[in-house]
Amino acid sequence: MSNIELPSSSEWGHDSPQIKPGEIIERLKVETQKGIDTYLALPEEPEPCNDKPGYRRVSIAIPLTPTLFDQLMNGATGYRAHYSVGIEVGEIFNRQLVEAIAPIIIRSEHLYQFDRLFCQDSLLGRFSKFWFPKEITDTSFDIHLQELKEELGVPQWRTYWQERPRPWKGLLAPVPESASVLLKGTFVNDAGEEYEQKPGRSKQIFESGWT
Repeated sequence: MSNIELPSSSEWGHDSPQIKPGEIIERLKVETQKGIDTYLALPEEPEPCNDKPGYRRVSIAIPLTPTLFDQLMNGATGYRAHYSVGIEVGEIFNRQLVEAIAPIIIRSEHLYQFDRLFCQDSLLGRFSKFWFPKEITDTSFDIHLQELKEELGVPQWRTYWQERPRPWKGLLAPVPESASVLLKGTFVNDAGEEYEQKPGRSKQIFESGWT
């Protein structure tokens, strides 16, 4: 990933403290371990898949400092910045994050009441992903998003949103009051078989900056 040309700060549009992608990963690992040690990062109960009976997944919200959250989700070297370059670029960075963080959660068996193998299969599954916390993605938060400045200057995102009603979520750089990032595991069944619930997710982020 070192040869990937990410957007410049001026091209990106949102000003957050400069940081390399590898530093984001390392700092996220530190914050994840801190969250576990203080019992602030707790895996949720297994979530059943609403369109594929017999499949379920593990999710966990990881508390972050507002600065790291901004760098990860809104910054020019962060999660969405990678997807702005290309679908594969975004997926590779997402996978690097998953493989850095999931093992920390998996080995913390004292935090969850379900089977470790299920936790491992779900969190390290092919379709595991990071995203904004539910606080921001819930439609009830849209009224607050409408108050934010449309900062991000990615050309295809600007084109996508210009004919749509506000809020233009992909152009925003929201930071929740209690900053956290959500790791959603892959839906798996008892045999460990995986199900991709949103096969078009990466394409959607590449085209619009949101999902």
